[in-house]
Amino acid sequence: MGEQFYKRSKGFVEKKIGDDLVLVPLANSVVQMEKVFSLNELGTFVYSLMEKCISADELLRNIVSQFDVSKEEAKGDLNTFLSEAVNNKIIEVY
Repeated sequence: MGEQFYKRSKGFVEKKIGDDLVLVPLANSVVQMEKVFSLNELGTFVYSLMEKCISADELLRNIVSQFDVSKEEAKGDLNTFLSEAVNNKIIEVY
């Protein structure tokens, strides 16, 4: 998966709702409700691992050990999540 590392972006308010996590961006200490993100159970799990910088390979290992999923399926889901999260500035690439 490569040697890129990922970490949560700053400037979001988080609220756990069941297995999902809702992220709301802040701008100048004001919540921007027009751009709310909801992460499912897998997204919440991956996002929680990004409290510190973590490699895509380590994320993949964690997903495979935590969920009943093949490495290939996990890799596809992870790539989709990372791409969307980076594009929406929820996470940063290092």
